[in-house]
Amino acid sequence: MKPAGWAPVTGKAKVLIVEDNSDVRRLYAIGLNQRGFEVKLAANGAEAVERVDAERPDVILLDWIMPLMDGGEVLRKLSGNGGASIPVIVISGQPAPPADQLDSRIRTWLTKPVTIDEVVLQIESPLAFR
Repeated sequence: MKPAGWAPVTGKAKVLIVEDNSDVRRLYAIGLNQRGFEVKLAANGAEAVERVDAERPDVILLDWIMPLMDGGEVLRKLSGNGGASIPVIVISGQPAPPADQLDSRIRTWLTKPVTIDEVVLQIESPLAFR
């Protein structure tokens, strides 16, 4: 049984990839595009905040450790500009902090290296949109 209000994100869903490493950003973008997702890119946290406001993505793939503005700061900024309801999947080289320390928008925390299939599985997971 699916939770009330659950809608899987598949097909032409809009995914914002926030990743400071251009090679990783490009690989995720290619993989998601090939699987039918509409992909938007941000190279840092400040750009991510602007993109969320302009693009209104269905889900955000967020690198946690970035220059200029880290993932935690991105989430704090998004709380004030209408991005508070967008689900977030963190992809980081750092292990996840304890669950009680995570922002409620973080649906899952993936530790790099992560395959594109793992990313797609999390985007399409009903738990990602509870």
